[in-house]
Amino acid sequence: MNLLDPQIKTGKVVEVTGFAGEDIFRERLHEMGIRVGTHLLILGRAPFGGPLLIRFNTSFLALRNEEAACALVKLN
Repeated sequence: MNLLDPQIKTGKVVEVTGFAGEDIFRERLHEMGIRVGTHLLILGRAPFGGPLLIRFNTSFLALRNEEAACALVKLN
């Protein structure tokens, strides 16, 4: 599943298991510090299908839908 999966609700913690999709988005996630094994806390979504707000380590990020779709995750 990816970060846009409807099973992943606000407040859930997920672990990154891999990446899929276009190289540019995978590279961008890697540059932001999101790597395989990283645990992400889902903080919520902006209204009207806007960015996904996540927290990992001490960082807060807003991921566009294209970027969030590239991160393959599993629920913890």
